[in-house]
Amino acid sequence: MDNQSFDWLLHGCHALSEVAVAYFPNYQYNCSAVKAFRRIIKEHAVLLNQLTEAGFTPHTTTLTPQQIAIIVRFWGTPALVYEMIKKNSYLAVPKMKKKI
Repeated sequence: MDNQSFDWLLHGCHALSEVAVAYFPNYQYNCSAVKAFRRIIKEHAVLLNQLTEAGFTPHTTTLTPQQIAIIVRFWGTPALVYEMIKKNSYLAVPKMKKKI
């Protein structure tokens, strides 16, 4: 992920799952990243309010450029978040091991 570019994020609409995985790459399953993404948005009232004003709902599956811009404004790019996690490992969400 060190050299990964997230320029794609800044152009056009994207599946919420793609954006969630970009921000939460440590989850083993995409659906887990999506749940975390939605949960954190829901817990952040100002972010949720701005996204809602931009048309975001609990059932949104595709993020518009406006919604993505709001997320990037609040959180920074996934690369920035990744760098923060590298510096502060306690921010990372560990991958779950498969059950035997």
